Amino acid sequence: MTETPLSFCFRTLSAGYGGHEVVKGVSASIDSGQVTALIGPNGSGKSTLLKTLGGFLPYRGRLALGGREIRRCSRRELGRLLGVVAQQTVMKAAFSVYDVIGFGRLPYQPLLARRPPADDRIIQAAAERLEIEPLLFCPVTELSGGERQRVLLAMVLAQNPPVFLLDEPTSAMDPRQAQHAFQLMRELAAGGKTVVVIAHDINAALSCADRYLALRGGELIAGGRADRIDESVLEALYDTPFVPYISAEGDKAWHPSSKKR
Repeated sequence: MTETPLSFCFRTLSAGYGGHEVVKGVSASIDSGQVTALIGPNGSGKSTLLKTLGGFLPYRGRLALGGREIRRCSRRELGRLLGVVAQQTVMKAAFSVYDVIGFGRLPYQPLLARRPPADDRIIQAAAERLEIEPLLFCPVTELSGGERQRVLLAMVLAQNPPVFLLDEPTSAMDPRQAQHAFQLMRELAAGGKTVVVIAHDINAALSCADRYLALRGGELIAGGRADRIDESVLEALYDTPFVPYISAEGDKAWHPSSKKR
């Protein structure tokens, strides 16, 4: 397992499904030690870009992780480098929560080897961090959507890769648990990890993120510091005006406006 921080660099990157191009020639960098939010409307290519970063889709152009082209990495290598939480992950088998979190340790285990005692301690610590230790021996098929998302986050936390790719990881969580999860992302970035997150709640995403990449129609239309995004970018993304609201504590939230410009 590498402890070296890893960053992405992609140039004229295109990807899609069955000959249909969804991501269209995007170029950007995603740095380690930061949370980067992918924002944009439905169908803008956010999930496709995240899958491409994870090595799950063929692509054209250049896509390098730590200076190495992704397509040259084996699945086992990527399993150690990338922790992925996919959107709407389906769990049909009645594995226990403990087993699912333990899947995060598989990239480090020889085939058919027994789990070492150190991994048991890692699994327990990940469950405690996501506040799901009372659920450890429950079947995942009996959990709520928010509980399952916390299990998946615990799994990639136990995996402890240098890169986390998270697609709507808090969509089914209640507000307190979502805030807890975003705080975890901040802690991972502060520890040098590369964190990329998709969230339709732009206020939650931007408040957590250091930087953002804004996608529309598969193209990158803006990017930069999350605290410097403005209404022109949001209106271009979502075809509606946005107005900022600032709390007494100085926190900013963006709200769509019914007033047309």
